Amino acid sequence: MAAADIDLAVIIPLYNEGAVIQENFRRIRQVFAEDGLACHFVLVDDGSSDATWQEISLLVKEFPEVSALRFARNFGKEAAICAGLERVEARRYLVMDSDLQHPPRCVKEMVALMEREQADIVEGVKEKRGRESLAYRLLANGFYRLMKLLTGLDLERSSDFKLLDRGVVEALRRFEESSLFFRGLVAWVGFKRVAYSFAVDGPGCRRSRFTAGKLIRLALNAILSYTSKPLYLTIISGLIFLLISVLLGIQTLYNYFSGRAVSGFTTVILLLLFTGSMIMISLGFIGVYIARIYDEVKRRPRYVVSETAGM
Repeated sequence: MAAADIDLAVIIPLYNEGAVIQENFRRIRQVFAEDGLACHFVLVDDGSSDATWQEISLLVKEFPEVSALRFARNFGKEAAICAGLERVEARRYLVMDSDLQHPPRCVKEMVALMEREQADIVEGVKEKRGRESLAYRLLANGFYRLMKLLTGLDLERSSDFKLLDRGVVEALRRFEESSLFFRGLVAWVGFKRVAYSFAVDGPGCRRSRFTAGKLIRLALNAILSYTSKPLYLTIISGLIFLLISVLLGIQTLYNYFSGRAVSGFTTVILLLLFTGSMIMISLGFIGVYIARIYDEVKRRPRYVVSETAGM
């Protein structure tokens, strides 16, 4: 379809949501219809192991404004979003989740805000984070603070709920790396952006499906994909230990010339253990970046599509 044919393309990544996708999609579509939003839906099945694709196929047959693609395996949400953005041409693109945590009622206001402000990006910003465990909340806050420290990006209440102009999507399509962090890329490309606050709590709200392990992996991928600053840990730790060594050297020489005996065995052992751990952490960061370089030079695709429907 030509870009002029579609005013708004709605990208919805899915993973193992066969039990709820029919009901949730019909609610989303109904709200859009009531608000007078003419759009085309692109449903991306991220290699689900349940009946998600079968349910999606039924929706494609029932509604002509729906198309879908299925990954050969689970490649991750970032890849699913990129696949949806790459497979359809439109004036504007909306990225949203299917579980109604991104309220469909807000989309009409987001479109109006984009037109009123002549913005290229409307960022969905959470007023509150919804139902999350204390451990998850602490991990999430730690990740956002670390991300801001290393990259300067404040993503504390950010989300994947975004309305993008065609120019922004064309810029995103130029990125060729296999490991992507969607929120970071949208922030990196620039363009004029405005924030739109929305509440996560609602009838479709449920506890986050991210476990502590998944959140840590997401944080690691986001930081390594966006910045190389962790590599400077080696230099910073080296300078710190150089300073400590100079101070200890001055202390040792003072004690030597003043005739005092120096035991120092505990100090030496602790310094050796601490220095060794810092060296191993630094080598670990270097190894991860080398692994990323290895993955990139292989030039493998971000995803593999096994089936399409209505495309």
